[in-house]
Amino acid sequence: MKKILTLILIILFSLNYSYAVEEIHLEKEKNTFDFIADVYYGKVENINPAIKLFTRKGLQFENSYINSVKATFFYDGQLNFLIPENGSISTKHDFSVIEPMINTKFNENKSEFEFSYNIVREVDGHPNGFTRRISNLYFLHKLNENQSILLGQGDRVPTNYNGSISTWRQEFVLRSMLGRTFGDARSVGIRNLANYKYVEYDIGLYDSTRYMKDFGRGLDFTGYVMFKPLANFEDKIGTLKLGSSYNYGEYNTSYSQYSFFLGYDYNKVHFKSEYANADGYNTKVTFNDKADGFYTTLGYDITPKLTIIGRYDYMNPNKKIYNDNQQEFTAGIIYKMFKNMKFFINYVHRDFENKPDSNMILFATRFII
Repeated sequence: MKKILTLILIILFSLNYSYAVEEIHLEKEKNTFDFIADVYYGKVENINPAIKLFTRKGLQFENSYINSVKATFFYDGQLNFLIPENGSISTKHDFSVIEPMINTKFNENKSEFEFSYNIVREVDGHPNGFTRRISNLYFLHKLNENQSILLGQGDRVPTNYNGSISTWRQEFVLRSMLGRTFGDARSVGIRNLANYKYVEYDIGLYDSTRYMKDFGRGLDFTGYVMFKPLANFEDKIGTLKLGSSYNYGEYNTSYSQYSFFLGYDYNKVHFKSEYANADGYNTKVTFNDKADGFYTTLGYDITPKLTIIGRYDYMNPNKKIYNDNQQEFTAGIIYKMFKNMKFFINYVHRDFENKPDSNMILFATRFII
């Protein structure tokens, strides 16, 4: 896979060589990464259209109903060492995300269509190998500066904060346990998205099937609201976010869950905490279990590129089972090599009440082009 990705990059940028040879000749002191950055930010003229698709603004059109077409490629690869309390160490190499995306803006940038496809996604019991790998397939229209309507399958259903945000925005190799348990959900529906100075929200009505598995089993309502009470003073005292979500639906059986989120960022310090409670939940598989979970994270930016971070994570996957609680203690490092490339190292100690404890050492590389 790495050889294929390297070959793709070589082909794409070699297509551009004949167009940009003059710029390279004039600025010999620039290395390859500097040149690629200049291409991405539109500082190099006469770029091949195939390359412009991958630049920051995409391929632009003048005097046309279509305003731009932009292509993106997202990769998340992991190397995990699993260390049980008793037993031998096992190694797992995992491609979590290999996802091309195409976004088209039109109607004076008021509307857009997006399609993205994770070619390595698996969904147990899914009857269709193509539709289970579709991440985004939606039409979005901006009603005004703050409000949009989305029709189709967009980002994850916001049943909780950690489960809903993209893999790129995650601060650890693995999501929190409540994010992994309650939040792995994508559905087709209609959503009202809003972002104001003091509040943002995402309210949607969906078909309750996940990943386009089997439509018509029921409906799903999910609403998420995030308040930003210090928005007028963020430069002085930091950013405070207070959020909550509610999810209710039916997929063969009814399910519901709610969550509360607290986040605070000030200079180099980053804090997040969230609690979620479920009376049944619907992800790649539907469960009737009553469960809840909680996590808290604290991070510190040593430099603009290097962050140290820790997380305490608690999960009770089934409240009816005695001594079934699980805890994870994670310490990690994030290195942001470029704006679009991150490296992660995590050490995780897992504490189980009903089975032996274990440890994990996790490595991940994420990049977007």
